[in-house]
Amino acid sequence: MIKALINNQWESIPEENLQLGADTFSYEVGLYETFRTLDFKPVFLAGHLNRLFKSAKKINLNIPYSQSNISKMLIKVIQDFPAPNQRVRILAVPNELIIYSSHLNLNQKIYEGISAITVEAFRDNPHLKTTNYHACLNAWKLANDAGCFEAILMNKHGIIFEGSRSNIFWIKNKKLFTRADGVLPGITRQTILNLSPYPVEFGILHIENINEINECFLTNSGSGIIPVTQING
Repeated sequence: MIKALINNQWESIPEENLQLGADTFSYEVGLYETFRTLDFKPVFLAGHLNRLFKSAKKINLNIPYSQSNISKMLIKVIQDFPAPNQRVRILAVPNELIIYSSHLNLNQKIYEGISAITVEAFRDNPHLKTTNYHACLNAWKLANDAGCFEAILMNKHGIIFEGSRSNIFWIKNKKLFTRADGVLPGITRQTILNLSPYPVEFGILHIENINEINECFLTNSGSGIIPVTQING
């Protein structure tokens, strides 16, 4: 069971009911945000809440709490959890706002470089973090079965878009590239775009040209920046 704050009241929920993309997941329509804490402090919280409310407006999902109220709920959940470094999830579904936390268990070896595979798949609404997570989950399972950290999603023409749980960047000729559209507007992604020491360009990367780039890395809110050392190896 997971201890969760549901509409600002503590409840216990079976863990399988909160697993996105699983058949046991209890909520067909909704949005979610996931972020980490460092020493009980939420990282990039404003960005996550802004994206949540913008997404809710696009799908006409009513969130009956203000950002300020949700921030207070988040602090309650974070302070209740025993570990200082956490993975916190906000789940907004019709009539319910669910917040819960879990241990942030990061394998430090990923920062030495990870392997990935490409998978022909796409998300129905790439600009939104919806609970319709089946395509990403299936792609990630393929990567996991192959012994890889991540699945990189591409279309039927071999054009790379993003990871199943991450955004993707590549460096070529001392320029930083990423997709301009068709991908999740990641919070860590935007931070990289704002702070990059390299000139930033939006581009298209075909799987056939993957060997022409100099470097590649992934970003997500839980793990930060993750170097990629092998794709389809």
